[in-house]
Amino acid sequence: MDTIQHNPARLYNSDETGVTIVHHKYTKILGLKGKRQISSLQSTERGSLVTVVTSMSPNGHFIPLLLVFRRKNMKQELMNGTSPGSVHVCHPSGLIQSETFSQWFLHVLKHTKPTKEDPVILVLDGHYSHTRKLEVIALARENHADIIALPPHSSHKMQPLDKAFMGP
Repeated sequence: MDTIQHNPARLYNSDETGVTIVHHKYTKILGLKGKRQISSLQSTERGSLVTVVTSMSPNGHFIPLLLVFRRKNMKQELMNGTSPGSVHVCHPSGLIQSETFSQWFLHVLKHTKPTKEDPVILVLDGHYSHTRKLEVIALARENHADIIALPPHSSHKMQPLDKAFMGP
């Protein structure tokens, strides 16, 4: 049996995080001296989150982002200013679902182009939408991508992206 030597640059750590699209905390409040009441304006989307799925390798190569918007219909303006190649989906919950994960996995394959001689390893958290999708497991086998799932409820300690890149 042939053993394959994996290139460390082909190891991709993947994780999702929530990003606030409307800031609602004010660092400073200005008002007239002696005035006791200060009015404020607030957005109706106070504290809305977008789920961002990011993947990077140890050598700093990023796969373009997947953005999951909490809405039913997409407005293309929401993608203004995103990194080139980023993709989006909409879901009423704003969270990544099994079908969304399948789309993201195809996006990863498109940008990493794994081969038998140069396979890819993906490190993911153990969320059910990542580990229980047979379609993704079959695609991974067919396209020379190995998936390593971290144990559930442990990624806050083990996930490299949580500890460094997306840490506080």
